[in-house]
Amino acid sequence: MKQLQTLHEEFIGVARRPMNFDRLPVKPIEGDVAIVAVEKWKKVESPTRLRKTFKFSKQEARNRFIKKILAYEDETQHNAMITIDEGQVTLDVRTKDIDQITELDKEYARYADVLYKDTVYNPVDE
Repeated sequence: MKQLQTLHEEFIGVARRPMNFDRLPVKPIEGDVAIVAVEKWKKVESPTRLRKTFKFSKQEARNRFIKKILAYEDETQHNAMITIDEGQVTLDVRTKDIDQITELDKEYARYADVLYKDTVYNPVDE
């Protein structure tokens, strides 16, 4: 019992010290999930939105991409303007209610980037 009391006193002693804001109390570690940047999307004005054009060499891959984008829109209830021109799909993502780019738009953009990589990935190319 004395050992537990000693541990408790040491803990209280440490807790009463002033905090050092120059360093973190724990060492940060890298996460397991890769963060996909939205930087390659262009910010377009009038109205404010994110825009990116995805290029496809095969029509099947383009169609798979569009189907999954539409399924994502059904799931999230967040829509983009989708323009299809032969082997290209352009997405314009915005939050219409406030005419600004929101976190929902950035999540949509990240999803589209990951989906594109999954859709056009070919292990033969590596």
